[in-house]
Amino acid sequence: MVEGEKKALIKIELTPDNMRAFLEIDPPVKDAAWPTYDEVLEEVKKAGVTYGVKEMVIRRVVEEKIVSPVLIAEGKPPVKGEDASVSFHFETERAKLIPKEMEDGRVDHRELSLIQNVRKGQVLVERTPPTPGIPGRNVKGEELKAVGGKDIVLIAGKNTYWEDEKKERLIAAIDGEPSLVGRKVAVLTVHQVPGNVGYATGNIDFAGSVVIRGDIENGFVVRAEGDVTVGGNVEGGSIYAGGNVTIRGGIAGQDKTVIECKGNLYARYIDHAKIEVEGEIRGRDAILHSQVSAGQKIILESRKGMVMGGVVRARDEINVQVLGSRMGTATEVEVGTSPALRKELLELEKKITAMERELDKVEKNLVLLNKKGFDIPPKLEELKANLIRTSFYLKAELRKHTVRRDELSEEISGPRAEKGRIKVRQRIYPGVKVTIGNAVRIFKDEVHYAVLTYEEGEVAVQAYR
Repeated sequence: MVEGEKKALIKIELTPDNMRAFLEIDPPVKDAAWPTYDEVLEEVKKAGVTYGVKEMVIRRVVEEKIVSPVLIAEGKPPVKGEDASVSFHFETERAKLIPKEMEDGRVDHRELSLIQNVRKGQVLVERTPPTPGIPGRNVKGEELKAVGGKDIVLIAGKNTYWEDEKKERLIAAIDGEPSLVGRKVAVLTVHQVPGNVGYATGNIDFAGSVVIRGDIENGFVVRAEGDVTVGGNVEGGSIYAGGNVTIRGGIAGQDKTVIECKGNLYARYIDHAKIEVEGEIRGRDAILHSQVSAGQKIILESRKGMVMGGVVRARDEINVQVLGSRMGTATEVEVGTSPALRKELLELEKKITAMERELDKVEKNLVLLNKKGFDIPPKLEELKANLIRTSFYLKAELRKHTVRRDELSEEISGPRAEKGRIKVRQRIYPGVKVTIGNAVRIFKDEVHYAVLTYEEGEVAVQAYR
């Protein structure tokens, strides 16, 4: 190019994320010299563009004298890794092991299999690990880190082990019944009761799982570290399980039954019982006049699906056909708060109240002893020393409990409390009390096909879809 000759203006512009570069050639005057391919390429390099350069596009821009902006370099975005996946080689939903009833209520008992068994060495779970993803690169040649896929953490519980350090295959260490509680997989020995739990068997306390072909009779208790499966009904008996509880029939509690489990509960109906479940509760027909708490969801699946009387609580969701009754039976339902946290808070408040009373007595006695001066008998001196130690202990414990109480109060009334919902597939009768987070509503009129949610401090009614 001759010295003093007018040159076209070469502009290289990058997007803010440096993922694309554009070329625009702008000749200032009509007779300006058009740049050569090499001159444009030099400007591209000066702009720091080294990756993903479309050389054929640049050559076409030069040859065809294109003046509008043209994409001449493009980076490669990172590829997110694939999430881990797991495949269970046993049925994880215990309710599916119970055969469904026919329309006339009959069940083919020859097909009734309440237990699933695995053999020593059998693969229980296959896990595909997450992938790390593929790094990308911007047009300046800078590497862009990829986001790895999310992992799924499973815990090898009792009588199971990982085949190797990769944790891709979980193996049964014994013959037994597989169990999944939360993220923990275990294989448990099974104690079978061919008939009822009653006077013929006495109470049962077993380190594995318990399968009862018949009923649990009035006043009898079954305790198991694993799952409890009942082929009949629970008629005034109680169950304490470290795993899941599956009841093919129902719970006729007679205001005596207590069922506590760390997994899930399935029962056809719950009547006059106290239920505390850390997982979810699934039933068919009804929850009647009972105190029921679930750490996740409560779902009644049949067309009856009624909650009537008592108090029913779940952290995430309650899904039923009907709430309350035509007779206006006092019925309370609550979502948005973990029942376990609320229970802990109530127990903590009782403990704090009792300790405050005790501390008050101790402090009053110390005041009386201090009034006697320093010259007091040895017995009173010893009493005073004990009271001072008790005072220090009570104050320290009160501080600890008060901190925990405040943490629980904040968590219970926090943002999560407002995410709970109640789905009513048919109707809500007058007299039903609904609590979502810190919002309370007592229904005075009948409401049909509703989803109840928290909205600006109130229980809002939306159409059921």
